[in-house]
Amino acid sequence: MRLRTTPIKNLDDVRVFFDRLAPAYRDSHGKAEKLLRYRLGIIACLLESTGRGVLVEIGCGTGMHLFPLADRFERVHGTDLSPAMIEQAENFRLRHPRAEHIRLSVAPAESLTPVGDAEADAVLCVGALEHMLDQGRALREAFRVLKPGGVFVCLTPNGDYVWYVSLAPRLKLDTRHLSTDRFLGRKELSELLDSAGFEVDRVGCWTFIPRGDMPVHLGRVLTLLDGVGRLLHIPSLRGGLYCRAVKRA
Repeated sequence: MRLRTTPIKNLDDVRVFFDRLAPAYRDSHGKAEKLLRYRLGIIACLLESTGRGVLVEIGCGTGMHLFPLADRFERVHGTDLSPAMIEQAENFRLRHPRAEHIRLSVAPAESLTPVGDAEADAVLCVGALEHMLDQGRALREAFRVLKPGGVFVCLTPNGDYVWYVSLAPRLKLDTRHLSTDRFLGRKELSELLDSAGFEVDRVGCWTFIPRGDMPVHLGRVLTLLDGVGRLLHIPSLRGGLYCRAVKRA
């Protein structure tokens, strides 16, 4: 199915878009459970040596990453601008064995009013930063809610990816779900983190192939290119970018 970009004028348009997705939201880029396990493995490595008090996830959606991490922290707090996404997450929370240690709030990442200053040991953002209208402000909010020594962990599409930069434009295929989507490259992401006050600890690539946004045969080609990129360490052939950044005292 061909991706069509949705025009966005403001935050309300973004909220409406994700509210519509919420009832049937799932990973459309491959085998959902396998991809989730893969991402959680990356996240676990990036969260090593962090405090185990409070985890805040911004843009948590239905909580697919938040809930599996609930055992690693005393408390977890998921936030999302979409009330419908939080409603779906609440349905899952009620069935979770640590439900009383999980909090959910409707709040855009640019204004995390339900989260206090220096409250979190870690802030997580997976597949959401690219949709945020003011990415710099969102990162400054993440910095605000982190304790000194706390870490920000993010998984996002790679703005330098050959699919976004070269192949899709040549084929005249849309790559953005929202007209305001902004895919960051390694340099841009590092600069945004630095301007928010973070010390960048790690930035690297992970396997992300947006199969659900392209014809099947192109997904196969990009899978092969990803293998080459992993083998030869060519970032432009890798679709995902991860980072770990620290709030220094």
